Amino acid sequence: MGNVTRFILALMMVMLLPHFVVSFSIKTTTNINTDQSALLALKAYIVSDPQKMLKTNWSTATSVCNWIGVTCGSRHQRVIALNLSSMLLTGTIPSQIGNLSFLTSLDLMNNSFYGSLPDQFTNLHRLKHIDLSWNNFCGEIPYSFPKLQYLSLRNNIFAGEIRSDMFEHLPRLQVLSLTLNKLSSEIPMGLFKCKELQVIDFGYNRMMGGILPKEIGNLTMLRILRLGGNMFEGVIPYQIGDLLNLEELSLCNTLLKGHIPPSISNLTRLTILDLSTNSLTGVIPHQIGNLLNLEELILYSNMLKGPLPSFISNLTRLTTFDLSHNSLSGQIPSGLFERLPKLQRLDLGGNKLSGKIPLGLFNCKELQSLILDSNRLEEILPKEIGNLTMSMLEALDLHNNLLKGIIPYQIGNLTRLRFLDLSNNSLTGVIPHQIGNLLNLEQLSIPSNMLEGPLPSSIGNIIRLTGLQLFNNSLTGVIPHQIGNLTCLQLLDLSSNSLTGHIPITLGNLRYLHLLDISDNDLSSTLSSSKSSFLSSLANCRDLSYLSFARNPLISGYLPAFIGNSSIPLQYFDASSCNISGRIPGEIGNWNPTNLGYLCLNGNQLEGILPLSLINCSELVVLNVANNNLSDTFPHWLGMLPRLRVLILRSNRFHGSIQDSLTNFSFSKLQMVDLSHNDFTGLLPTEFFQNLKALKEEVGYDSEYFSYSVNLTIKGLELEFTKTVHMPIFTCIDLSDNGFHGEIPKVVGELRLLLALNLSHNSLTGPIPPSFGNLAALESLDLSFNKLSGRIPSQLTNLTFLEVLRFWNNNLVGPIPQGKQFNTFENDSYRGNLGLCGFPLSKECRNDERSQQAQDEEDNGNGIAFIWKVAMMGYGCGMVLGISIAYIVFTTGRPWWLVRMIERDLQNKVSSWFGKKRE
Repeated sequence: MGNVTRFILALMMVMLLPHFVVSFSIKTTTNINTDQSALLALKAYIVSDPQKMLKTNWSTATSVCNWIGVTCGSRHQRVIALNLSSMLLTGTIPSQIGNLSFLTSLDLMNNSFYGSLPDQFTNLHRLKHIDLSWNNFCGEIPYSFPKLQYLSLRNNIFAGEIRSDMFEHLPRLQVLSLTLNKLSSEIPMGLFKCKELQVIDFGYNRMMGGILPKEIGNLTMLRILRLGGNMFEGVIPYQIGDLLNLEELSLCNTLLKGHIPPSISNLTRLTILDLSTNSLTGVIPHQIGNLLNLEELILYSNMLKGPLPSFISNLTRLTTFDLSHNSLSGQIPSGLFERLPKLQRLDLGGNKLSGKIPLGLFNCKELQSLILDSNRLEEILPKEIGNLTMSMLEALDLHNNLLKGIIPYQIGNLTRLRFLDLSNNSLTGVIPHQIGNLLNLEQLSIPSNMLEGPLPSSIGNIIRLTGLQLFNNSLTGVIPHQIGNLTCLQLLDLSSNSLTGHIPITLGNLRYLHLLDISDNDLSSTLSSSKSSFLSSLANCRDLSYLSFARNPLISGYLPAFIGNSSIPLQYFDASSCNISGRIPGEIGNWNPTNLGYLCLNGNQLEGILPLSLINCSELVVLNVANNNLSDTFPHWLGMLPRLRVLILRSNRFHGSIQDSLTNFSFSKLQMVDLSHNDFTGLLPTEFFQNLKALKEEVGYDSEYFSYSVNLTIKGLELEFTKTVHMPIFTCIDLSDNGFHGEIPKVVGELRLLLALNLSHNSLTGPIPPSFGNLAALESLDLSFNKLSGRIPSQLTNLTFLEVLRFWNNNLVGPIPQGKQFNTFENDSYRGNLGLCGFPLSKECRNDERSQQAQDEEDNGNGIAFIWKVAMMGYGCGMVLGISIAYIVFTTGRPWWLVRMIERDLQNKVSSWFGKKRE
């Protein structure tokens, strides 16, 4: 019976099996066609496939399981993984993506997908791994993936808040990376329900904030916690010490304050601790010495104080140690580094450390970067620095310390060195010729020391050099012609030395040069259109933006016309105080006029007129042609330059009236005007004063011409080197030593931001305008050697910042006003005015003069409160000292002794500007 039953079952199987196989085949084909359709829809939504990965490979002619980036399951032949990472694809995600119902892994990272994810995306319930990082996705963060373990959306543009309830649908989540988006929420409390979380990365969303919740200690499986680059505030919660599995803690670049909690000692598995760029205070807790697995300790840019902790020597696995830009003090312990054999990067710069550089430091054979700048380290630069020969040292920065003595020749042993900065110390002696052994050096900076002797010719061996700064030393001898071998050089600054000899034409080999400054030396050259002129050779430097050879009195010749036809993109050109003659070439205004911002030719023997081509220089901020032999009428057309702030025509032979030529030109941005020592005549230009809007009201200015920066890329890191341009920002008008006549226009009193006014040595007549009492910021007033008459207006006593007053040799009469600043001026301010009386002069006033003075002061009293308010308003272009003194004057009410004690140096400085030469 049993055999019969088995026979019948076998027979039925044989009969039914073909039907089952056909049915299963049809169903499998249908499912795989669904996956194929979904992927073809994705292909259709891709608008750019530059590598033609999908265009040529995703074809219905082959099985979908053989398509690039597609993985199918071995059992059911359904798509289980899709990896299109780093294929340079651009496009959006179609709704059909939700039909890939067997998908467990989706990787689209490092493409240019954009837009929001379709609602059907949440149909992918089998997903365990999602990586959409490094795209341009936006919209809502996807969730409802009950099996999801890995979610990375880093570097997209997801914005807004993180929903707290989303984590109820992510019970198995282990890795969550949302860094580099635009999220603005606090840490959602629902996050702490994900007990299996091992990695949280919310870094650099910028707008995430709030207090770090203490519940973070509940995530005991956490290995990596990155919250830096946001606006989290408050203190680091003590419960952080409950994360016993933590290997990396990064809370850098936030708003955290308070002490580092001692509970951090519990994190014995920690390898990276980064709390940099916060406002943490107190001393570095000794409990950090328990973190024996620590490899990176990064605490820079806080307010930590106290000595450098000796327990650091316990951290024998340390590779990176950065405590820079704190307030650490005391000496560096001598044995601190002897037990740190793996140390690669040490940065203690920007503290208050003192004493010697410990010799044990030079036994760290793996050291790559040593930065001790901006401290109070002293004594000599140890020769043991050469012990780092076998190390990997690439960066050595000791600038801005108190180091003295010579540069040890052993420094030439550091053949891997790429960055060397010893600037702003007190180093003496010569630059050792062994410096030429540093063949990998890219940046050499030793300015502001006391180095002497020649610039070694071996420097021409360092052919990878991009920046060379040796300014402000006492170097002598010639510039070696081998400097032309440095064909990668972008920045060359040899200014403020005692270099002599001809300027080598090999400078023209430096084709990538951005900045060249050889000013303030004793170099010689004859400028001409000849190829033997160094200026002609610079035509090869197509990137040159900053050029200064000022104050080299042995440079002679003339400015060649070719400079106007050059394609050099100069922004800054200073050829002042040389011995250049001839005319300013008319072509100069064609010299990349959209770039030129600073043109300084003063102190030469130039003649002729200002070339009209300068009107093309729309970016010109400063024009200084003082102390030449130029002969021209007032260049009213310069008023069309929209950014001109400084115009200095001093000590030339400019002539004629200014009044007649200002109809259509504004000079609205002008803040410094010096027309003194010329032959101008006529009335003072009322309309000119009316147009000076920058002296009446605050005007926003870009600051790029107050410093000049060059960016150099060194070891893949872009570094900025700044060349300070000492441009005057002292707002002033100097029209002295001309032939102006007539009365002073009342509109001058509207220039409330003016700091200095000099109208001396003219033939001005009439009274001093009472409107001068509105010049609230004025610090210096010189009206001497004119023919002014009448009384000194009592309104001038409202000028509470006034430091220098000269009314010499006029026809002023009556009582000298009393009170405030006027009580500080001595007889010398009023000499040559026989009709004046009253303090400080010995001549007493008559009764009728006193009563008139009292009436004037009473009439003026009502305006004092207003003037004080104006005087205390911030004027951004004023001198900091003036502002500070004004505040003290206002709060104490006793300016007379403060002015005499604190501002005496300022008086001397201002006097040198206005007429001191006349004394």
